[in-house]
Amino acid sequence: MRQAGYEIEIKLRVDDLAAARRRLRGIGARGTGRVHEANVVFDTADASLRGRGMLLRLRAERPAGRRPGLKGRGERRALLDGWLFPVRGRQSAVVTLKAPPLDAAMRATGGGRLPCGSKGSYKVRREVEFVVSDSRAFREMLTALGLGPKFYYEKIRTTYRLPRVRGVEITLDETPVGAFLELEGTPAGIDRARRALGYRPEDAILLSYGEIYAAHCRDRGLTPRDMLFDAGEKKRGGFAGR
Repeated sequence: MRQAGYEIEIKLRVDDLAAARRRLRGIGARGTGRVHEANVVFDTADASLRGRGMLLRLRAERPAGRRPGLKGRGERRALLDGWLFPVRGRQSAVVTLKAPPLDAAMRATGGGRLPCGSKGSYKVRREVEFVVSDSRAFREMLTALGLGPKFYYEKIRTTYRLPRVRGVEITLDETPVGAFLELEGTPAGIDRARRALGYRPEDAILLSYGEIYAAHCRDRGLTPRDMLFDAGEKKRGGFAGR
């Protein structure tokens, strides 16, 4: 959901996945099937996009099983690489380019302007998104421009809508570092959905999944690599989809 070309969203941490699903059913949310997402972020060798607060991502998805098959990290990345960029045949993918998040400092300098109704309690950024029919060919184009895959991450996502709350889409994401609700839409719709789910304004998380993963690793003294459903994450208890 977009308002005037902006992506407006918050994340909410989920401590009990089963309880979150019961709460969603209790407020009348209607969910679609669970999908398994494979994502890869592209950047230059010196991470110039990340340095400017930008993100360029390719995403593919397919129906999710009960849970992903767990493998070692190297095997897992190779598996996702083969899915995203198959040697034979074509794989369609969603390409997303995200501009730096808008904040009070940027507004003060004239660098950006938030949509009406947004008061700073949301993550707000411009986003360009489109589908390519041949992800491998698109990767070759990016490589020619000096960009390569820098960060792989995956999640299991279920999308919900609230029939009685307009202007918001809810997703329940199961990731290797925990489960999260993501609310995207208009500020008013996000606020109504957040209250219906029993969360307070201060519960809103404005970080990307890459930033959440980096904080997860920092808190545990781990070296950030890729955010994958691998055997190591299972041993550490990171996979919320069990």
